[in-house]
Amino acid sequence: MKTKHFFLLSFLLLFFSCDIFNVDRGPDIEYKKGRLLHDGFDFSQGITDTVKWENNDGDIVNWSPVNPQKRNKLWYRPGFGFTPSLPPDNSQKNMGNFPLDSIITVPSKFDSDPAPLIIGNTYVVKCLDGYAKFKVLDLGNNNDWWADIEFEFTSGNKFDK
Repeated sequence: MKTKHFFLLSFLLLFFSCDIFNVDRGPDIEYKKGRLLHDGFDFSQGITDTVKWENNDGDIVNWSPVNPQKRNKLWYRPGFGFTPSLPPDNSQKNMGNFPLDSIITVPSKFDSDPAPLIIGNTYVVKCLDGYAKFKVLDLGNNNDWWADIEFEFTSGNKFDK
């Protein structure tokens, strides 16, 4: 009798712990979606804010925010260039092509010379009132400056999902 229980318990543990049976583990994590534009974006509110530019955490440009000689790609540019304590070269990190939910804490170091945005890559950026992580879903072009993203904002240094 103990052997039957052992095998039954083993089977159930295997069934519910292995992906080979494609057991549904619940809904996928859903993030907010947005479109970063040249008009600026406020991550904490989740909106493009064309009225109060001082609320914008960043925008999209077709030149490097650190070296304007690098052109003809799309970059994320921090919106707080008017705040000397938060320079553009200490405010964003290209985390690479990783799932958004794999990033749970703010990195300790940021990119000194940010690369252009890449579809599929995930970024962590310093905001006026916290941090955001976002994944680039789609990009405009040299004449049409936008990036469709999914994102999460945090006022601390850890993300919820």
